[in-house]
Amino acid sequence: MCYDRTSVGRKPMCVSVCPSGALAFGPREEMLARRREQTTDVFVIGAQTIRTKVQLMVPRAAEVVHLDVTAFMDRSLDAASTEVEAHA
Repeated sequence: MCYDRTSVGRKPMCVSVCPSGALAFGPREEMLARRREQTTDVFVIGAQTIRTKVQLMVPRAAEVVHLDVTAFMDRSLDAASTEVEAHA
């Protein structure tokens, strides 16, 4: 997250230039005070559950959506190899 900027008290560049204001950066307490949504830092990738230090905002009434990233990757690889074979 732009260590060179955040280490001297500045916001990451992406937050500074985001035209819609959709990105925010600050201490956890400040973010909690500003939010209308709930946060999540738990992500499920395939059979693995990962907890990060990155908090994403999701609507309070959001239904949990499970996306099997590994299955998508397999389909993408299959499509790519089919395309390569077609051009060979």
